[in-house]
Parts: sequence; structure tokens; C-alpha cells
Amino acid sequence: MNWDAIGAVAEAIGGLGVILTLVYLSLQIRGSNRVAKAQSRQSMTEFAMGISRFRAEHADRYAKIASGGEITAGDREFLYWVHMQMITYGEAYYQQFQLGLMPDAHWEGFSNWIDAYIQGPQFAEFWESDSSSFAEDYRKWIAQKMAQ
Repeated sequence: MNWDAIGAVAEAIGGLGVILTLVYLSLQIRGSNRVAKAQSRQSMTEFAMGISRFRAEHADRYAKIASGGEITAGDREFLYWVHMQMITYGEAYYQQFQLGLMPDAHWEGFSNWIDAYIQGPQFAEFWESDSSSFAEDYRKWIAQKMAQ
């Protein structure tokens, strides 16, 4: 075997090595993306469960506010932080969706829920005073929802 033949065989083996490496890396990246999506969803679920627990613990106060009756300064402060909590959660969900980490089906349900939430008690006042706390693209999305 001459040196040209050995060089050709070495190049072929090197090329095959590169192809196998690229296949391996693409499989690793695909797996990493799946894990990232699962972690993202788990994080959002844990956040939602925390909010659910909070709402259950304060069900009487929520009922009082929802009844449309007179609310105290403490109720208004409570409602402010409820709005902050929910809209912060919403922004995280929105950003996850924008990054492609949230399935369309999950986003649709959440988007519909936000439609109803922003019509709730004193949300417009909250948004008017504190919308600047949120990212511009999210503010535009909420504003668009409020205008509908």
C-alpha cells in the first residue's frame, strides 16, 4: 500500500468520525432540549401550585373581594400583591412560550385564563400603576388583551 492510499483511507475514517460526532451531538442537543422543556414545565407547575395553595389559604378574602362589597385598605394591598404575583407568573409563562419552551396547547389555555383574569377586580388600576415593572413585549401583549 502506498502513502496516497493510506492517506485516502485516513481521510475516509476521519470523515466518518466527523459524521458520527455530528450525529451524536445532534442527539445530545435534542435530549438536552427535551430536558430543558420538561424542567421549564416543572418549574411553571411548581409556581402554579404555590399560587393555588396561596389562593386556597386566602379563599375567604378572595370571596370577599369578588363579592363586590366594601373592601378595606388591607384588602386592596392584598389584591395588589395577588395581581403582582399572577402577572409575574404570567410574564414567566409568556417568556417561556416565546422561547419555544411551552407547548402551544398549554399557552392557549393560559392565554385564555389571562383574558378572564385581567377583567377581575381592580386589575386595571394595578396595571396602570405598575405595568412598567414588566418587559415591554409582555406589556404590549397584556395591553392588547385588555383592549379586546
